[in-house]
Amino acid sequence: MSCDAGWSTAACTKCVGQGSIPAADGFDACPRCGGAGKVRTRSACCARHGDDAEIGPGGGHGHGHGHEGGAGTVFGAIGPPGSTLPGFTGTIPASLEELFATLELVDAEGDRVVAKEAFENKVVGVYFGASHCPACVRFSPTLDAFTERNAADYVTVLVPGDKDERSAARYHKTLGANVLSVPFGSIHRTLLMTAHGVYAIPALHVWHFADAKHVTAWGHTAVTRAPGTCVRDWHAGERGWSWFDVAGVPKSWRCVAVAPRAVRTPLLAAEGGGAAEA
Repeated sequence: MSCDAGWSTAACTKCVGQGSIPAADGFDACPRCGGAGKVRTRSACCARHGDDAEIGPGGGHGHGHGHEGGAGTVFGAIGPPGSTLPGFTGTIPASLEELFATLELVDAEGDRVVAKEAFENKVVGVYFGASHCPACVRFSPTLDAFTERNAADYVTVLVPGDKDERSAARYHKTLGANVLSVPFGSIHRTLLMTAHGVYAIPALHVWHFADAKHVTAWGHTAVTRAPGTCVRDWHAGERGWSWFDVAGVPKSWRCVAVAPRAVRTPLLAAEGGGAAEA
């Protein structure tokens, strides 16, 4: 059962559909739409259930009776595929895969970069940050060094959260020559924020370009806690970090996992449970 049609498909005019607005130390949920990115109306279905649940990042609003959404729903709230919005560059894609394949990009000097060429054989770190965010400024040197060190297999794309184009360009330059950026005036900046549900920064999401899939939202943790192995893990489709990394447990202290069958088989034989498995 679905009642998506009962919710407005119009993007919130205050946050332009992205669900969040710049604040002193990052992003805050948009006060007008509550972080939904859409104009809120109640459908007949939700009225019957007495439900005031917010629309989630994927466009759905789950309360136990089949409300679902996805990247297409979020983009549809902003405009139909192939359309443009006044005051923005770029067109609205049909999917997240298409968005990354056609993503508007510039280098630190402001020159245009072709996304497919920049992302070939690499995983993409989608970095949401801004110059007015102290945590972002502290993270910048780490991310810059990490991006340079892994340039053969990884690329960082800044999605600027600054309040104006000049501040965004200035922050881009602090991240080093290897970091690309989505232009401040591109609709793709809004779409990335919407699709990833970003309400606080710094945030580093990882996209596997060849497999066209989101790998992890915990890229910041991986870069700071497991910088030597996370890119390899991301290419394998893994999140790139473990709770051991977060806790700072040295690798020499970590237990080596043993397959349950390797332990259980001789116990079965000793207990008279039958012949050991081959």
